[in-house]
Amino acid sequence: MRIAFNGQRLAGQRFGVGRYIEYMLRYWSEQLNGDEEVTVFVRRPLEQTPAWLSPPISVRLLESGRSGIIWENLRLAAAAARYDVLFCPAYTAPIRYSQPLVVATHSVNETQPNAHSWLYKQTYARLHNYCARKADAVIVPGADTKAAVVSHYGVDADKIAVIHQGADEAFRPVDDAAALAAVRKRFFGADRPYLLFVGKCSRRRNIPALIEAYARVRKTQQIPHGLVLFGPVADKTDFRLLCETLGVSGDVVQTDGAVSSHAELAPVYTAADVFVHPSENEGWSMTTVEALACGTAVIAADRGGLGEVARGHALMVDSPSVDNLAVAIGRVLSDDALRRELQRIGRARGAALGWRESAQQTLDVVRAAGRRGRGAFQGSQ
Repeated sequence: MRIAFNGQRLAGQRFGVGRYIEYMLRYWSEQLNGDEEVTVFVRRPLEQTPAWLSPPISVRLLESGRSGIIWENLRLAAAAARYDVLFCPAYTAPIRYSQPLVVATHSVNETQPNAHSWLYKQTYARLHNYCARKADAVIVPGADTKAAVVSHYGVDADKIAVIHQGADEAFRPVDDAAALAAVRKRFFGADRPYLLFVGKCSRRRNIPALIEAYARVRKTQQIPHGLVLFGPVADKTDFRLLCETLGVSGDVVQTDGAVSSHAELAPVYTAADVFVHPSENEGWSMTTVEALACGTAVIAADRGGLGEVARGHALMVDSPSVDNLAVAIGRVLSDDALRRELQRIGRARGAALGWRESAQQTLDVVRAAGRRGRGAFQGSQ
């Protein structure tokens, strides 16, 4: 079987879907049968040769200066037409593609008020809807996203496969005191404890509420902790003015999240006293799974896919308001026994969610679509 893979998000620093693609291909390189081959189509040259790049996986450059959507519909559609099936791992696919097609939809966050602009909802959101309905199989990370795809997009539940996204095997507790101290010094110039968020920093992820909650706890409980926002700013959102207003400019560190290997994140998670994910709406959260796997105490909003990831394994916040987040942060930092218990139950959850199984299940869905042709896939509950 010849599988075409839309790999345009592999280029550049990889966050979110880019990491999803990287992990998928790494494990596929071990799981493909002898009569299977995968061609990963990219729009821009890759900056470095991936470890998984060897037969039966190859990369083909379809270079273009045009937008990703135009590239998909002109260059990718023509190139992939000669393959048995096309896998598009990030919401969109060629509109007029007529071969077997599998699309991954990671969330339906356009249903959240003020999450996206009017223009986004009229363009990308509509395209996500169309591609999910057009696909022979849709892969989603959790039951919450499946329900949203059915109710909001009108997709038949029988063609949706729920496949959880896990933590790579590199994400385990780091037992090296010197290495953890070096991480803390890297952020603050001193061995200072910190709270952590990892991911793109956007208003949709409720980062302003997290900063305000942190500032409140820092003032009321006199905690020594800093706050690390490990990831790029999204939506042109700048939090510096907010930090200045709250008097925590020297306590909040934001990085661009760039790493040469995602294994470098394991000590970043482990060195944190608490990982906080305050988002109002997530289809899933790989970073929360990674924090759990690294044995970091987690506070998470009990909303959407975040609840599915962490409920029963973290301190959940029903409504991620500034007040509720501040109470949760203060509680975990003032109760060592609670923090140790969260670390224990979190590790068990993180260890149970692995990428090897997720990649195998995804490959099986793609194989099924390629073998059976259009319209024949039956999904999972």
